[in-house]
Amino acid sequence: MSTQGASLSSSSSSRQWKNDVFLSFRGEDTRLGFANHLYAALRMKGITVTGSEELVGGDSISSDHSKLIEGSKLAIVIFSKNYVSSSRCLDELEKICLCMIEMEMTVLPIFYGVSPSDVRRLSGPLPSSVAEILSRPDELSGYNIDKVKTWRAAALQVANLSGWNVDGRVESEVIQEIVKVTSDKLKYTYTKEKPLRDIAKMVKEKDLDSIRKFGRTQIMEMALGIDSEKGILGHEQVLHSQRILSAIQTSALGFFQFLLKSCCNYTILLLFVSAVLSLGFGLKEEGPSTGWYEGVIIILAIIVLVVVDTLREFQLDHSHLMWGKHKLWGRQRMMVDVFIRGGFQKVNINDVLIGDIIRLKKDYTVPADGLFIAGETLRVDDDDAQINEENPFLFCGAKAIEGNGLMIVSSVGMDTRLGALIKQATHVPDKTPLPRQLDKVNKGTEIFGLSISILIIVVLFIRFMLLKEDADSNLPELKGKPNTMKEIMDAIEKIVVKPNGKISSLATSLSMLLVGVMEGIPFVITLAISFWNKKILSDRAIAQEPFACLTMSSVTSICIDTTGWHSSKLETIGREIIYLINFGFNVILVSEDNLSVLKDIALGCKLPDSLELKGEDFRNYTDKEKMSIVGKQIVLMGDSTPSDRLSLVQYLKDKDLKVAMVGIKTNAIPALKEVNVGITMSTLSTERARASSDIIIIRDTNFSFLIDIVRFGRCTFENIQKYIQLELTMSIAGLLITSITTMFCGYSPITSFQFLWANFVVALLGGLGLLTDPPANEQMRTLPLTMQGPRKAEQPEPLITKAMCRNIVSQALYQVAMLVTFQFKGQTIPGISNEVSKTLIFNSFVMCQVFNQVNAREVEKKNVFKSIHQNPLFGVAVGLNLVLQVAFIEIAHILAGNARLNWVQWFICLLLGMVSWVCDWVTKCTIKINRNEMRTFVS
Repeated sequence: MSTQGASLSSSSSSRQWKNDVFLSFRGEDTRLGFANHLYAALRMKGITVTGSEELVGGDSISSDHSKLIEGSKLAIVIFSKNYVSSSRCLDELEKICLCMIEMEMTVLPIFYGVSPSDVRRLSGPLPSSVAEILSRPDELSGYNIDKVKTWRAAALQVANLSGWNVDGRVESEVIQEIVKVTSDKLKYTYTKEKPLRDIAKMVKEKDLDSIRKFGRTQIMEMALGIDSEKGILGHEQVLHSQRILSAIQTSALGFFQFLLKSCCNYTILLLFVSAVLSLGFGLKEEGPSTGWYEGVIIILAIIVLVVVDTLREFQLDHSHLMWGKHKLWGRQRMMVDVFIRGGFQKVNINDVLIGDIIRLKKDYTVPADGLFIAGETLRVDDDDAQINEENPFLFCGAKAIEGNGLMIVSSVGMDTRLGALIKQATHVPDKTPLPRQLDKVNKGTEIFGLSISILIIVVLFIRFMLLKEDADSNLPELKGKPNTMKEIMDAIEKIVVKPNGKISSLATSLSMLLVGVMEGIPFVITLAISFWNKKILSDRAIAQEPFACLTMSSVTSICIDTTGWHSSKLETIGREIIYLINFGFNVILVSEDNLSVLKDIALGCKLPDSLELKGEDFRNYTDKEKMSIVGKQIVLMGDSTPSDRLSLVQYLKDKDLKVAMVGIKTNAIPALKEVNVGITMSTLSTERARASSDIIIIRDTNFSFLIDIVRFGRCTFENIQKYIQLELTMSIAGLLITSITTMFCGYSPITSFQFLWANFVVALLGGLGLLTDPPANEQMRTLPLTMQGPRKAEQPEPLITKAMCRNIVSQALYQVAMLVTFQFKGQTIPGISNEVSKTLIFNSFVMCQVFNQVNAREVEKKNVFKSIHQNPLFGVAVGLNLVLQVAFIEIAHILAGNARLNWVQWFICLLLGMVSWVCDWVTKCTIKINRNEMRTFVS
């Protein structure tokens, strides 16, 4: 709503009007009478009129008809008995209300056969069905609720305006009054248009001579049409209209909406089905003492998955709101003092209108562009400028840091100087691609899992139909076609429940296939990113966007806007810049100051040879010349405008580079938003610039700290890849083992609860071990991620590489081959019963994941033990995994009656896990991947 409400601007005055008046009425009520007479009277006065009768027909207004409303200076709405029963008339009314807010359209209501209170209450002679729809939209079904709410808001909005009630009056007299008022308002519109355009232009261009010639009194009273003693007339009426419409706008999703969204996930629904099957058949077959175990455990797992997913989505959504476009104009709760009706009143900063007189004090934000008209000398944080009669120009986004005074608003919203810059930003990048990438990984795994589960069901039913006698399959024999519902249900029960009463293929397999592919990966990674942000930044910087440090790992070019920095910092700046250059970054220094200032920095700090140019030169270059310039390692661009700097950033991105920018002024906001990572300083910068940046450096000019951020960012990204490799290996291996054994044996040796245990323990402790690996020195000696392959700057870094795929496939195949073989042949070994075989397979599966954590430490290198001692948490994680698994096996034996393993059987499980190290080494030796192909997307 802020941009709409803020669009009461000079843009409307520059519009080419096609008509003077748009007449909105219901033809069947007034076409042959009042509306026709009013139309004729207006035309006789020389006023051009268009309206509803221009329509060819239809239930809603067309785009051409919408343009007729937009092209009219004034709208007259004739409310009659059947007006609100026409969706077309209500669409017209909605459009008229938007034009009143966005383009300062004057609206005059006429009440013909109904009273204003009838329309406000939607009662009286209005059709009862329509009044009911509009007055109680939330209680009725069968309608577009949002549309009905908008219509209702529009009807209330216009009905509250000053107009004419025709009932009991002579129609000809009323029409004469309407024509006179309409004519007067159109004359007022004509007189104010050009001065309004001129004043806004003078402020944007800081044309002090023209302002003096114009005169402040004339500016306030003639050009802007306000009373210097009382403020804007009708301010409350316009704001009332804005607030009614803003009340029906959709707000950000709340926690419970995210909770409902998570519950509606089809994976959760299928898990719930599995839980119900497990609980129902378990209670029936095993009784209430133990039959509820598996079903309740699956339900608890569902609750955990839903809550974790909800918390993650809620946290990400609100963290994005904190730095996104809402942060830029994030002023919803800020109030300003506006002079209205002879006194100052608190008004929401988004409701400021052109012509408002605003009182500014210390710590107040300048809400719009305008002129300083009275008061003490005012000082603002943008350029540390002194605002007085010699420099009366105030611009949106600045903050008063000293003094007080009054300003008059000349333009608001996107028509301010800052707004014009923001409109030039052609593309604001997705600064947090990682959640989307992780969601793609999860979605792919879900699809794979669901496909496997469908395949299992199909195979089971084929076996059910074809195999009449198979003692090992535990499937029922169906002789003939069941002719009663009871027989059908008995057959289904025999498929789902094994003879011993325990859940068989459908319930167990379904829960196993689905539980491992939910939101465990993103949640643990989010925790790890928060951990590294705190560790990296500490008291040196603040990351307003949680993934900013990770995005810095791909940055190749850094633009530094040195405008307004004190010369005493030149030596420090130069030393920090040399650090960046030595680590391979392209550095571009830009400034509004003279080029000589940048030359002094380069000369005094002994920077290497650099390309020097002025902003005007850059503007005059061809596109080809600009593209060649931005490829240089060091560029100095002085005497540049904010538009020059924004254009420079856009050309860098067009060259397929990822860009960070350091800016401190409010006019740097568009460039800070355009780049991949916006950076500012804590004390030198303006409040609005800090609000729009991704990283705030607390220790000013400490650019070398960016190298640490990049280093840890690359480390974090590679750790995430290691963790995903581990998780995907476990999920794929588990899915394949489950599907093969279920299809061939009729059941899975790994129960749903066991798979839950493996998933959560390995996900949590594996994440602790892998995601906390410290950065290696070679991570700064390698090229930035974006320079290791031909890829557009807007594309996110590849999450799954060819090397990862190689490792995942080799480990998954090893685990499947070993454990499926043991399922078929294990009982031939002396001392290995069916129950012991199941426990051995489950335990070996977990051991493979524990030892595969070590393999995952190195995606490309053969020596997976290198520097393992540098991360004590990794050893703790592996040790805890082993201890907890031993405890789980023993507790399962006591509570559930599962088989206990002797020391020889434990040794077999450990041996199968450690063989995965040999498998990893052999795979990396035999299947070598070119490093240039390492960071390519996997189809």
